[in-house]
Formats: sequence, C-alpha cells, structure tokens
Amino acid sequence: MPREVVGKGLRFSLRHAPCAHICRYCLISESRKRSAFPFSRFERLVHRFYDWKQSSRRNDFGIRIFVGPSFDYDLTTLKGVARLHARRGSKFQILNLGGLRIRRGDALNAWLEERRAAGIVGFHTSLAGCGETHDRWNGRAGDFDYQTSILRLGGERGMVRREKLFLTQNTLPIFDRLLDILDSIPGEVSSRVASPFFYAGLASRYESERLTEDDRDNLPERINRLRPPRFDNWLSEREWIPIMLETASQARKLLLKLDVDEANIDYLENAACEEIFAERERQYQDSYRKIPSLAELCARYGDPTNRKVYMMSRDVEGRWLDMHEHETGTPAPID
Repeated sequence: MPREVVGKGLRFSLRHAPCAHICRYCLISESRKRSAFPFSRFERLVHRFYDWKQSSRRNDFGIRIFVGPSFDYDLTTLKGVARLHARRGSKFQILNLGGLRIRRGDALNAWLEERRAAGIVGFHTSLAGCGETHDRWNGRAGDFDYQTSILRLGGERGMVRREKLFLTQNTLPIFDRLLDILDSIPGEVSSRVASPFFYAGLASRYESERLTEDDRDNLPERINRLRPPRFDNWLSEREWIPIMLETASQARKLLLKLDVDEANIDYLENAACEEIFAERERQYQDSYRKIPSLAELCARYGDPTNRKVYMMSRDVEGRWLDMHEHETGTPAPID
C-alpha cells in the first residue's frame, strides 16, 4: 500500500530574489530563477488565505511562506514579507546573508542602515567552515570574508546574529578556527547551532562528506553542545531504520508546498481557497501513489550497515527515493 498523505496547510513559495551564487549544498537546486510578476500579487494571495482561514474558522490550517531563494529583497518586498509574518503573529526581523549580491563601502553601509530602519535587528549566517573551505562550499571566492564583514558591521551597531555551522568531513578539522573567528566578532549571538547537511537538493551529492557514528560520538564538547534543539537526534541509517518502521503505516501529515509562478498566478487569484487546497492535496496524493510504501522502500534500499549520520528520518527516506528513481525511473513524490 502506498503511503497515505494528509495536507495540514499550505506553504506558499515564491522565487523572487535570485541568489548571486550557488552553494554546493543548496536545498533548492536552482536558485537563480525569479518570478516576473510583482510581489504584491503574491502578498494579496497569501492574505486571502489568511482571511479564508479566519472566516472559515480553520484554526488548525497552517500557512507558511518562503520568499527567496535569497533574502536580497528591495525594501518594498521586505516590508511585504514582514506584513505576512505579522498575520501569523510573528516578526520578520532577521535577514539571511546567503546569496546576497556583493556590496562594498558606502553602498554596503547604506544597505544595512536602510534595513535597520525597516525593522531588521540582526542577520543569519550559514557557514561551511571558514576561509577558502567555506568559499568553495558556497560557490563564491571571498564569501566567508563578506558574510563576516556584515556580521561585524551589524555587531558594531548593536544588531544580533544567528549562526548555522555545517559539519562535514572537511569542516570538522577547522571547526575550532571557525568558532574562534566568530567569537572575535562583536555583538550578541542569539543562536549558534552546528549540524550536518540535510539530504536534499544539491547536498545529496556529498554523502562522502557526511559524518559517521564514530565522528558523532567523538565530537569535542565545544561542538557537541551546539546541536540544534529541534534536530539533535543525529542517527545513522542503521539506527534510523527500526524507528522509521515503527510508524511506517501511519499517514504523513504535511504542509503542502505550493510554488507560485507565472503559470498559475492567474488561477490562484481567481479560484476558491478550498479548491486550491483540495487540488494541491490531490496532486500530492497522486505523486505518493506511484511510490512503494515506506516499509517496502526500506526492504529494497535500506542499508543496515550504513553508519553515516542523518539529522532526521526524512533524510534517510530521501536517499531511498533517489535510489528508487535511479532504478525504476519513477520520480520522487512532491516534497
């Protein structure tokens, strides 16, 4: 029996601000495309769903947005994204540095001050090692120095920062050096976490860089204490398999991703919210119908000897789905 899928909401995705470079571990795979229609149409669409959720009293219906792939927004878009975050009771105050265009001198200072005036209080940085190691992973020479220069400018102005630090076979030996550099930057660190790559997008090409059980079990305390609270259960495939099989027959409840683009924006603006959600749920269910059950995927492709470490069971399942696609030609389901 194929796995049952139940939608618990929608995640609206808009490719609006292309990345200036492509990271080798990018989850999106293609990050240089952008929409041709104004952001205001996307914003009105999402507001309409919030209005529908409220009027229909569907309090359990989840609504999320992703406007990217970079956060190199103009000020109009930035303020619109903040309004959408406010609809779900949150604040948009932290700007991701990945994918930004290079700005220098007065232009960089002006960009930073404009975003402070618009309500941005800090920056989020994702770093894969330091210096040339990070630059190679992020696909741009000088990217490490550029990101840390912005962190420094922000810290000198009282802005906070969040840090996500990737652990791989070639970043682990220089991790202490990375932490020393970051500790020398002024400003409050509101969050610092270390993690392996997810198995998704371009990152799925780098299984040879993944940590092993032995690496995990022998991490220095300075690194081990940086495990993220939400994904701190780093298990190998062989450790994940019995846990996954315990719930293999249960329905998967998902926020359904809905890409908004030139091909569907007119339809989305005119169709009823109920119709849009029902159609997207049907598309997800149809895509999963073509895939064997989780237990069958495990029987075919599970490797009880694999000691490479993954942050969540979905990473392991994604690996099996890639193997199934390679063997049968059947694409992985929508995700």
